[in-house]
Amino acid sequence: MDAHSKFEALKAKGQLPSPKGVALRVVQLTQKDDVTNQEIAHAIKADPALSGRIIKVANALVAYQTRPVASITDAVAVLGLNTVRQLVLGLSLVEGSRNVSCQGFDYQGFWSRSLLAAITAQNLVLNSGTGSPEEVFILGLLGQIGSLALATACPEEYASVLKKSAAQPDVPLADLERAEFGVDHNQMTQAMLADWGMPQVFQEVVLYHEDPAQSNVAEGSRNWRMLHVQHVADYLSKVCLTQDPQRRKMVPKLILIATRLGVESDMLTVIGDKSIKEWQEWSKLFGIRSVEIPPFSKLLEAVPLAPDIRDIGELPKSTDKSYNLRILLVDDDRATLLLMKTLLEQAGHKVATASNGMDALSMVEKLMPQLIIADWVMPKMDGIEFCKALRQNPVWRNIYVFIMTAQEGTDRLVEAFKAGANDYMTKPINVKVLGARLGAGQRVVQLQEELEFDRQELRKFSTELAASNDRLQQMALTDVLTNLPNRRFANEHLERQWAGAERSGSPLSCMLVDIDHFKKINDTHGHKTGDNALKRVSEVLLHAIRKQDVVCRFGGEEFLVICPDTPAEQAFQYAERLRRNVAETAAYCAGGREFNLTVSIGLASKKPILPNTEMLLQLADKRLYAAKKAGRNCTIAN
Repeated sequence: MDAHSKFEALKAKGQLPSPKGVALRVVQLTQKDDVTNQEIAHAIKADPALSGRIIKVANALVAYQTRPVASITDAVAVLGLNTVRQLVLGLSLVEGSRNVSCQGFDYQGFWSRSLLAAITAQNLVLNSGTGSPEEVFILGLLGQIGSLALATACPEEYASVLKKSAAQPDVPLADLERAEFGVDHNQMTQAMLADWGMPQVFQEVVLYHEDPAQSNVAEGSRNWRMLHVQHVADYLSKVCLTQDPQRRKMVPKLILIATRLGVESDMLTVIGDKSIKEWQEWSKLFGIRSVEIPPFSKLLEAVPLAPDIRDIGELPKSTDKSYNLRILLVDDDRATLLLMKTLLEQAGHKVATASNGMDALSMVEKLMPQLIIADWVMPKMDGIEFCKALRQNPVWRNIYVFIMTAQEGTDRLVEAFKAGANDYMTKPINVKVLGARLGAGQRVVQLQEELEFDRQELRKFSTELAASNDRLQQMALTDVLTNLPNRRFANEHLERQWAGAERSGSPLSCMLVDIDHFKKINDTHGHKTGDNALKRVSEVLLHAIRKQDVVCRFGGEEFLVICPDTPAEQAFQYAERLRRNVAETAAYCAGGREFNLTVSIGLASKKPILPNTEMLLQLADKRLYAAKKAGRNCTIAN
């Protein structure tokens, strides 16, 4: 038997609580668009006792009236149709179900909690400015009516269920009810509201208000807000009417689900205190027991928050862990921080928190977050000032910034974007919207980091290319055997020195140095020994030259020594010193045998009759040839 069939079977017993007579007529009339005050007053007058209580309530609630309400017509005019409907329905159900005989069912506690839930729901809607306070009042008042129905229709069986529930506190009451009756109190409530002609949205709300996660209502929609208003209101009433220490264990969830609705801790305190005060006043009018409850600030203070993902939803997890973000959350409301932190961490992101913009700025340099989510309104430094300060640092200009705000006005959003925000989110946080916008921000962050990686790779490639070019340049200008500059370098360097000497009028000399009998060394001892002889002479010349001089391998067994700022006489003495140093050097051939090396030197100096470096080198080569002819191991300078 399904839930509807079970309800029909219980209804057939005629024991279910329901508005009867005048109350039912009033509820039906108020659902008509064109109903008049006179029609409502006429229906209520049929029950003198009910009329008297309505007039009494009107005089108690409407203190600003200059004269007392004396008739039901005046009461309807003063209170309004919706309030009258609430009163009639509530008074009728409360009065008509005082004799519940189910052992263990707390009749006074049931209506006390229902009334507190109704008043809290109304205040939540009044605070947000969305929805109908009268509608949510009725939903709060009737949200648990299915429990009363089961206790009324099946008192002995329901007493057994309540006893089991007390013994098994971890098992949901609804599970035990379905096991016993085939229907739970939420399903019964839905069926009863449908039977009374209540709107479909009312039925869906009462079915899922204890566990909104089971509903498929679109997040952020009007129905979603109504559902979560009832969820928060019902849970708040449960918290208030539970004794410590169990109550303190329940408060963290209350704070989180209220934050999920966009009610932060400070506002929850205001709404809670207001609802308790009104509940105590209305309880007297309804003839319902009330109790003293501590101020909400005392209930909420210093309570450790323990998040439950089922109460707040989930963000999609990234399939690529390398794209998880470093996120900094900035908000002065600890419940909002925990809500957001829990959502983001379960999605795989690394999250740090700060309670204001000033603290957040001091954390940015150390954490280097890729994305920041900051509330607009905070102490010390608000989200806009924080964003401006962040953008003043060039290193932080690419950090993706969300601004959270409870207001979505055009001017406010323009101000946020001008301050440097990349995106915004409105409170209450819509988990699906947060996931979508976070995904968009994540893509921007990834693109920025990929672009920066490409820049770094280009810089690295450019550096390596420059180093490679330097190496190639060096190789192109270096003799492989001796590691001395080669002939190409010699010609270029000599041209530079010539140009400098031309400008300054300073002297310039160069000498061609040739190893004597080099062909004989190769023929007698082999080319390897010849290579060793070339290396040996290059080492002697390199160590003997002055700092400003350059020695190059000019080709074959010839070396060129370029001597800037050196006149001919000084260059000759210098050349002779080089020649003697070589003559004092021994070379080695295969087998370790020594043989002496000598060189012949042709010296030339810059003179007006020499127009360029080519003529200078030709003169040096001519004198080198003369030194060879003169018997070798000598220097010819003229």
